[in-house]
Amino acid sequence: SHSPSFADADEFQKECARSGYYTTDLMSKAVKTCRKLGLLVGESMELFDLLATKVEDASKMMESDEDLYEDAPDEFLDELMCTFMIDPVILPTSGKIVDRQTITQHLLNDSTDPFNRKELSVGDIVPAVELKEKMEVWLEEKRAARNQSS
Repeated sequence: SHSPSFADADEFQKECARSGYYTTDLMSKAVKTCRKLGLLVGESMELFDLLATKVEDASKMMESDEDLYEDAPDEFLDELMCTFMIDPVILPTSGKIVDRQTITQHLLNDSTDPFNRKELSVGDIVPAVELKEKMEVWLEEKRAARNQSS
């Protein structure tokens, strides 16, 4: 039986790639170090090595996706940062939609809705499921069109 790992978690790979801390060099050094010191063995080592490849793939895909975001509909853009949202959430206090990362960062310093200063916590925000699905369909269509033309 195969236990779940970070190597299987697409979301984790994307977040690694998106964090700004990921570099191919750093990841390959981490894999070499784990191997050399025997920190991970067997399947764990294979999965960690695989994670490096998957994060690299996610990173390349995100870089190429950034070109697609340029003509994204306004509803797909974070209302505070004007950037393409990865994980859109609704602020129940104002009804505004922002990226989860944006509001989470804001709430670390200020426990209010940035649009109307009403009390707000991370537990209050609601995933914008329908919008996220709409965005994923749009992105898939854009990727398909790009892949046909290349």
